[in-house]
Amino acid sequence: MSVDALIALQVAVTKTATFNGAALILAGGTPRRGMKARVLYSAATNVSGANAVTFSVDVCYDGVPTLWFIDFVAPPVNLTTTAQSGEIYIPFDISPTMVAGVITAPQIRLTATFSGAGSTPTILYQGDLSLTRP
Repeated sequence: MSVDALIALQVAVTKTATFNGAALILAGGTPRRGMKARVLYSAATNVSGANAVTFSVDVCYDGVPTLWFIDFVAPPVNLTTTAQSGEIYIPFDISPTMVAGVITAPQIRLTATFSGAGSTPTILYQGDLSLTRP
């Protein structure tokens, strides 16, 4: 599915290990009722053992992307030998902050975190911003 580049958090990518997407600046923060990050995933598999992948919207409040907070987390996707696909919505709400007397624009990024002791976890996913309700 094509996505407007202005609202894309992550273009379609296949990953086998924890991955942080590129930062997106939200100069005014989110609208009053917040936003949602939509993650579409497919081909989510694991060769053996138990692995999971957890998606999160990480936030950098100070405008300098060196300190990230994992503030908004979705339930994990448990990987099996049978390929899975699905859609996840991660609601989030952030506002600009003041650092040393200067208002800074928060930045967000989509992160996929792998955990477990299985072998060869793989997932194809993409993420975008949405104002809709799932």
